[in-house]
Amino acid sequence: MKDLKQGTITSPLGFKTNALWCGLKQKNPDLGLIYSIVEANAAAVFTSNKVKAAHIEIDQANLRNNSAQAVIINSGNANCCTGKKGKQDALKIISGLAKNLDIKEKSVLIASTGVIGKYLPINKIISKIPELVKGLNFNKAEKTAKAIMTTDTYPKQMAVEIKLNGKKVTIAAVAKGAGMICPNMATMLCFVTTDAYIQPKALKQALKEAVDNSFNCISVDGEMSTNDTVAVLANGLAGNTQIKDKSKELKKFSATLKYVCFKLAMMIVEDGEGANKIIQTTIKGAKSKQQAQAAALCVVNSPLVKTMIAGNNPNWGRIPASIGAAGVDFKEEKLEVTLQNKIVYKKSSPVLKDNKVLINLLKKKQVSIDINLNAGKFSHTMWGSDLTAEYVKINTEYN
Repeated sequence: MKDLKQGTITSPLGFKTNALWCGLKQKNPDLGLIYSIVEANAAAVFTSNKVKAAHIEIDQANLRNNSAQAVIINSGNANCCTGKKGKQDALKIISGLAKNLDIKEKSVLIASTGVIGKYLPINKIISKIPELVKGLNFNKAEKTAKAIMTTDTYPKQMAVEIKLNGKKVTIAAVAKGAGMICPNMATMLCFVTTDAYIQPKALKQALKEAVDNSFNCISVDGEMSTNDTVAVLANGLAGNTQIKDKSKELKKFSATLKYVCFKLAMMIVEDGEGANKIIQTTIKGAKSKQQAQAAALCVVNSPLVKTMIAGNNPNWGRIPASIGAAGVDFKEEKLEVTLQNKIVYKKSSPVLKDNKVLINLLKKKQVSIDINLNAGKFSHTMWGSDLTAEYVKINTEYN
């Protein structure tokens, strides 16, 4: 596997992009387009929130054919809690784009991100579609990555190359996300492009595994979004032998896709609203995988733990307290808590008592918390960010 230093979503063969400003945000680009020059096999994973943005149901319907050729994304407006009009507006955008691209409407996916509860300025968007299509190019990925941002401080994208059956295959992705990050899924948009030739069934399987091991293992603020979407388009232009279910090639492709998604997930945590640090929490010795996940999420989402890390506060007792509230099976006397590889709690008693040592441990950019429940054989790791006053400031001013 080779990381491409300047890799973007147009690194795989046959993908073009463009982005422009249509008036949803002040001056910055807010409408992006990803386009494959040929129809691509496609798959997607969406939010599990019961309140869903208008685009979710439409994309799910369009993906029944397991294919797509274009994705149009707007930022600045989530098009959520907008009822029938929200869906009608999304369908109008799809219709206008399909006409300008001369492709089927069912070949278009759509996504939105931004403020919830506002109607899209539909005429502004539709009037810009001809210009958006006309400007499609192999060299505008950076602009597109910026166009899908909301409170992100930088664009998030990457690409890698692998060899499959002697052919060079490229997998690339772009993502946005900084706030409302909590599985399932983590709150964000992510679009993957690849020139791999792969069966739809195998593509779905690879995407689900990649999401489960990346975006579903991060949390910034414990708030699940209404718009979460991870979509992948595979156009087959690499010319590799088709990747099939349960094949060696699928294992290699899946491992690479997991790597790409994990890297982007870490960028999202690092860029968490107001965040200064990454918190890695590992639960060991749980009775089940579900209990390990529940315990890890409880710690990662704890405001007291997050503020403890943010302020280099040696009050590690917040960690066992959050575990005790997680509703998982363990005996207190068997609980062990390790902070930055130093045991701080064991056999119901404190082990590391020097506050100066604890404060120095917490000053690192990445803080690791390892918790052994000693109740079983299952483990799970999650990543999150600390909680600062800047998070409150960002979200009181966001509109």
